[in-house]
Amino acid sequence: MTMLPVHHVGVSTLGPPFDVETICTSDFAAAALEEIQLDSGVGPCWVARSSRAPVLLHDVQEASALDWPMLRAVAGNHGVRSLYAFPMTVGEVEVGVVDLYADDLGALKQRDVALASAMADAAALRIFERVLAGEDASAGFGGSSRRVVHQATGMVCAQLRVNPDDALVVIRAHAFASGRSVVQIAESIVGREIDFTV
Repeated sequence: MTMLPVHHVGVSTLGPPFDVETICTSDFAAAALEEIQLDSGVGPCWVARSSRAPVLLHDVQEASALDWPMLRAVAGNHGVRSLYAFPMTVGEVEVGVVDLYADDLGALKQRDVALASAMADAAALRIFERVLAGEDASAGFGGSSRRVVHQATGMVCAQLRVNPDDALVVIRAHAFASGRSVVQIAESIVGREIDFTV
């Protein structure tokens, strides 16, 4: 992202008609910030997707970010000061979000916002074309598939006789209580190290 004054980038798809997964990240900081948003189901990326408009947090620690304390903590741990989420759409199809993270306050200016929006549109089209061609959206991008979370959700549904939404809440709660990520808990469930019927 040398064309924009940012330090970390994450691209994620956020649900139907796609999986909830990280397609690619630039580094560990971006991966951690994407993961906390996908794990918690809240954050700027979700707001950008639902509103179909960019979310511009020029200061992650300001009052408007108070709804996302875990995101603020992870951002602080990685020195991220500003965060920008740009929805990826193709026509009426919501593909996901491009998240841009900067170590400086107020990193993006108005001209940068327009460029980032155009780049998000280009990324959306590329992902959409890959999926239409029957390819894995994250293939070749080095993304971390969250299919294990879907598999674990199905297992928890069967174990506890609950619906998928409630099963995911159980997995997220267990991850939060144990200080581990949702993906790590899901891997333990699939590996039968965690069984909620016991």
